[in-house]
Amino acid sequence: MGQDGRHRRARSTIVDVAKAARVHPSTVSRALNAQPGHALRPETRARVAAAAARLGYRPSALARSLRLRRTLTLGMLVPDIANSFLAGIIKGAEEAAHERGYTLVLCNTGDLPEREATYIRVLREREVDGVLVASTRMADATIASLRADRFPFVLVNRSAGSRDDLVVTVDNVAAAAAVVDHLVSLGHTRIAHVAGPRSTTTGDERARGVIEAARRHGVDLKIVDAESWSEPGGYRAARQLFLGEPPSAAFGANDLLALGVLRAAREAKLAVPDDLALVGFNDTPEAALADLTTVHVAQEEMGARAAGLLIARLEGQPIAQRTVVLPAALVVRGSTAGGAVGRRIA
Repeated sequence: MGQDGRHRRARSTIVDVAKAARVHPSTVSRALNAQPGHALRPETRARVAAAAARLGYRPSALARSLRLRRTLTLGMLVPDIANSFLAGIIKGAEEAAHERGYTLVLCNTGDLPEREATYIRVLREREVDGVLVASTRMADATIASLRADRFPFVLVNRSAGSRDDLVVTVDNVAAAAAVVDHLVSLGHTRIAHVAGPRSTTTGDERARGVIEAARRHGVDLKIVDAESWSEPGGYRAARQLFLGEPPSAAFGANDLLALGVLRAAREAKLAVPDDLALVGFNDTPEAALADLTTVHVAQEEMGARAAGLLIARLEGQPIAQRTVVLPAALVVRGSTAGGAVGRRIA
């Protein structure tokens, strides 16, 4: 009896369940873990399950991990946990992992290489089975070290230039080009692009799509580079656009950058969309609130597909497609004076 006068109930064991169900302990293990190659009669499985429920038996995660030689834990590195776009990806990954019996450990890196390296070391010391990597840099020592050690990983919302990597992303070049196509179709000939850092795959690819489309249409294009994927970064970069004759349309490489452009435009006494058409990328909740035309990316699906790829790799399942490119859709809202319609990009 404890100090509070109550008896502490000992945790039920597999032996207790076996006695209650009148079977051997190995039968309990096969019934509860659904081990392949061991046929059990349905009534036996039902009897074991009922006994386990009655006794409150919980299988040992440690024992299971020793049997499988895995910890059933995945790590995930994200550059900014406060970013609502990444929150959708995290949610999709966590739910997909949970459905498959895995736990997701989240690490917020600030997109700093030294912090990322520290988290990778800690995750590997704790023997996670693999990692989802959503960092943005193209020159990435973390990815190089994971490749060298043949440690399982999946790249999320980015690529790293190797056909052997497992990747879930969108066609950033085509999506960015479609934004320019949309603006040109509305009659805009002076277009600005507030690019994300071009040391990142998304920043580089989206800028490339803008440049290619502007050349194809023969329109005037001005690019200013933001130092970070943030609203303040977009604001500081966009202020340069309004010192002289402003563009008639601007495209921020993500929604946060576009919202920074919106703040700078208001300071310059420019109204959206009458004086400046404005487009973002990612279709975050903030974009909907601002009535911002943007490119929709299926965030939760991206996370779920990435987790599914990693688990397939860990469990030795065949992987038919190592690079998954999700479709994107242009969502036209009031910031370009259009209706709320969706047009598939890829």
